[in-house]
Amino acid sequence: MTRRQPTLAVQVRDRIRALIVEQGLRAGDRLPSENELIALFDVGRTSIREALKLLEQEGLIQARHGDGRYLTSQPSLDRPLTRLEGVTEMLASRGHTADNTVLDVAAAEPSRHQRELLQLPPGETVVRLERLRRHRDDALLYSIDLFPRSLVGRPLDEVDWTGSLFGLLTEYGHDIAYAVAQVRAVTLGEAQAGRIGGADADGAWLLLTQTHHDSAGRPLLYSQDYHRGTDFSFHLVRRRD
Repeated sequence: MTRRQPTLAVQVRDRIRALIVEQGLRAGDRLPSENELIALFDVGRTSIREALKLLEQEGLIQARHGDGRYLTSQPSLDRPLTRLEGVTEMLASRGHTADNTVLDVAAAEPSRHQRELLQLPPGETVVRLERLRRHRDDALLYSIDLFPRSLVGRPLDEVDWTGSLFGLLTEYGHDIAYAVAQVRAVTLGEAQAGRIGGADADGAWLLLTQTHHDSAGRPLLYSQDYHRGTDFSFHLVRRRD
């Protein structure tokens, strides 16, 4: 089935949201004018106005008669929970050019729980990858990934761990097809807060815990992604049978 492409107005809305983040606009700041947005995105006035109307309906901006439109709150990264995507792809889709800092990467002995989740044979170790994504100076996402050491047949210090982990595993012939996920709100522990540092560690975070599988059902990756609650939200569609 061919996936329907979002309308032009929705595409422009998402580009405006990304522009707000890129320019570091805060609540109370004035958005670029319609003419500036038309020139910037090379689209017609109707599409710009429809996109701005969508942002008004979301409560992100407010129109002031004769004085333009102003930001009322910070845009969040809202993603469908049913869509499986890596963190790098998710941030890029919203126009975020996040700095990806590798805090630690090492081969480690898995716990009994991790061994069972990844269905590891006796003696198999895991790679434990710990990373932090920042946009400008703000911490957006702290992640811990574990996968069988045998999936990447190179010395760990020869691998670039700053890019997409999904993409890296695909390079080695391991395609992730689906994941079993759980999301819940948490506050960071002392050790986790210390890894992030500063006021960024305060408040609620959304912990997305996932076990990723290939098309044959083999577990390839266990991940714990801590999303800053003020910047991320997830949605899903619920139906009655």
